[in-house]
Order: sequence, then structure tokens, then C-alpha cells
Amino acid sequence: MKKNCHHCDGKGYIEIRDCSAEVQREETCVFCEGRGEIDTESVSNDNLI
Repeated sequence: MKKNCHHCDGKGYIEIRDCSAEVQREETCVFCEGRGEIDTESVSNDNLI
């Protein structure tokens, strides 16, 4: 079963912001490897925050 990655909210990337909340750059989400989805059958619940 697949569900949206909770780290990137299913976007596949995360936004790196500075202290004034301005987006400085975008990076591929390392948890879902840019797919935006996590296969919950191959990931144990211990790894999910």
C-alpha cells in the first residue's frame, strides 16, 4: 500500500528556507527519493514519524 510521504507532503521535494521564511532552494526528498509516495508494506512503522 502506498501513501503520501509525510516529510514532503507528497510533493517529492522539500523547500529549504532561511530565517525569514523565504525559500532559498528546493531539494529532492530523501525519504521518498522524489516519488512523493512511500510504500508502507516495505517500511516498518518504526521508521515513520
